[in-house]
Amino acid sequence: MIDFNQYKALTFDCYGTLIDWENGILGVLKPLLLAHKTNLDDDQILELFAQFEAELEKGEYTKYREVLKRVVQKFGERFGFEPTADELNSLADSIQHWLPFPDTIEALKTLKKV
Repeated sequence: MIDFNQYKALTFDCYGTLIDWENGILGVLKPLLLAHKTNLDDDQILELFAQFEAELEKGEYTKYREVLKRVVQKFGERFGFEPTADELNSLADSIQHWLPFPDTIEALKTLKKV
């Protein structure tokens, strides 16, 4: 067991650790792609998302909201459709609704007690 009393702070990544970012991403991109007659499986969507995100994060700093907007644009370019303004913003706008993993809240409550 870790002796948490020897630490002043504990840090960890939020998305993918506490927040189920894959289902958050799929919850937006899957219906968006289907609306444009593009039917990909979950793994294909997540692989393309990771590829596009990595490309867009190279070089100078870009706000993540803009990265997500450009990811949607890249899906449009790849599959031959022009996303609407709402569609371009849909991924970034959805983050506030992404849910934690089932064990996240209880785990954080436990850590708070330590």
